[in-house]
Amino acid sequence: MLEEIVKKIKSVRLRNAQVFVMGNGGSSANAEHFTNDLFSKGVRAHCLSSNTSIITMIANDFGYDKIFSHQLEVYANVGDILILISCSGTSENILEAVDLAEHMPLEIVKIFGGKGTYGEMESEHLAMLHKIAEAI
Repeated sequence: MLEEIVKKIKSVRLRNAQVFVMGNGGSSANAEHFTNDLFSKGVRAHCLSSNTSIITMIANDFGYDKIFSHQLEVYANVGDILILISCSGTSENILEAVDLAEHMPLEIVKIFGGKGTYGEMESEHLAMLHKIAEAI
């Protein structure tokens, strides 16, 4: 799985396409960290959970479930990749983004679940994301 994700991200970098990364709570922190790692490798990476002004405007004007999908509508192009980081994968804002990404179409990478508590899953995700970034 990791090798496939690395290959997809390298392809995006070569095509000068974009990678969008998102998550809620601790997964949002992991998404920001991973975005930094990708950006440092020359990938056009954007964290959809970073800009609080945009997030709160979307939540206020369109609803919290649209905070990620609305950004994708504005920013994303066919051929971009969406990386979703979530312990459960069941939050409405995650599901809205998946639905939109499938219709655009964007390539979707889901980093969901794991073993143990949320904290343990988030740590597992971060370790995986570091491995991916190191391989790029």
